[in-house]
Amino acid sequence: MLEKLFIKFINIACKIFEVYRLEGRFDEAVLFFDSIKPILDSKELRKEDKAKCLIKFAHIKADQKFFKDFNYNDEMTMLQEAQNLAESSNSKDILANALDLFGNCIYRKGILDGDFEEALTYYNKALSIRTQIKDKLGLSKSYFHIGLYHENKKDADEEDYKTSFEYYQKGLKIALEEDFKLEQSYFYRHLAGHYQFLKNDLDKALEYHKKSAELREEIGFNFSLQFPYHAIGFVYFMKNDFENSLVYFKKAYSAALSVNRIEAFKTLIFRRGEVIVRENGLEAALNYYDLLLTAAKNLNDFEGIKEIELKVKDLSKKE
Repeated sequence: MLEKLFIKFINIACKIFEVYRLEGRFDEAVLFFDSIKPILDSKELRKEDKAKCLIKFAHIKADQKFFKDFNYNDEMTMLQEAQNLAESSNSKDILANALDLFGNCIYRKGILDGDFEEALTYYNKALSIRTQIKDKLGLSKSYFHIGLYHENKKDADEEDYKTSFEYYQKGLKIALEEDFKLEQSYFYRHLAGHYQFLKNDLDKALEYHKKSAELREEIGFNFSLQFPYHAIGFVYFMKNDFENSLVYFKKAYSAALSVNRIEAFKTLIFRRGEVIVRENGLEAALNYYDLLLTAAKNLNDFEGIKEIELKVKDLSKKE
């Protein structure tokens, strides 16, 4: 009787964790996890259920750190425990989830310099299991992560970009057939990047970025709305439509502030600015920063104003 109740409880807890993750309510998620820790050590709780809970919480902690802290040792330790629990209970789907997220932690540790080669080993292990058990949601996640690996790895070449595009397309097909809206939002966003930067099709890129944003709005994925909004603003910037660009830069800035992800957002701003300097020149970069500075001023982000103004001052000296 207790075991059945614990199964129901863990399923509900995992749903609560997912809502907290989507909404970016990380502090509340930590408090909730701390409150149920004693239950995770109960003898009536199945190993696979404890593993499920550990994976969900590790995902939350990894997302909380994204682009702010690149040390994922605690999360990886938690995921190793989840792997052991899943293996000992022969829970293949849960084992694949733990392996896939472990690989993603490796990927996130090396994202800034593209140095995450070991991640592919874990992604492929997860993919093999998911293929074997025909886990369609899992397959869509595996295809996305392998696509990310090839898109962002150090010294990626044309073959890597082609491989990435193909994995995204395969994953999107499954996500559309099965109505996996969260996964659709990921695929549309990254396929949009391919159309934007590799195929020079700004209209298709804009269409896909907007689909990604709309899906995230629909499912309440507030934690990550700043990314598609910024991407839409940047496509408009590339189309020299600065009015619409500013609209979406403001939306991105506001979304980041609302979920306390402004540092991650500013990392994105400055990384994109570096690319503009390198590929489009100083004048274009100054125009880009001027729009973001207007957004920062509009939302009274005084620290952001100061940082962007310093960047503009530094770039102006190079003209």
